[in-house]
Amino acid sequence: MCSVAGVGAVLTVAASAVASNQGSRKVSTGSTKITTAPVDAYAYGKKAEEARAQGTRKVNAVRNAYLQSEGKTQSTLAAGNVSLASGSAVDLLVNNRAVAQHQMNTIAHESEVAAWEYDVAKTKADAYSVVPTRKVHKDSWGDTLTNPLFIINTAQTGLSLFRKR
Repeated sequence: MCSVAGVGAVLTVAASAVASNQGSRKVSTGSTKITTAPVDAYAYGKKAEEARAQGTRKVNAVRNAYLQSEGKTQSTLAAGNVSLASGSAVDLLVNNRAVAQHQMNTIAHESEVAAWEYDVAKTKADAYSVVPTRKVHKDSWGDTLTNPLFIINTAQTGLSLFRKR
């Protein structure tokens, strides 16, 4: 079991690693190695959520500004006895709507790209946090055939096949 002080030390080191922008690395404290990858993954996930939320707020702000300007434009045209059903008044209103829609689409796209970048960083940090349970090491045949332990183990295995039972 871990002591409370030990857990506190681990969290302190992980937090300082994240604060110092080390990101997904192993931090050594004496004989203990701590990976900051789970903390980084959480932080990147929160940043992705914030990027999406910020994009939504900006799109709403542009939409509200457009709706206000559309109302002002319509009232100005109506005050000048300009018909809103045809001609340049309709062109003006349609063009303003197209510009506002383009702005909203651009903002939404930029926020999704930023969120995607954080999602990729989160996925990488999640991958770093996976700890292998066993190491697999493949030797080349040249190394294997010159390794005395391999030769001894192979000879013992071969001899054990001919033992009397």
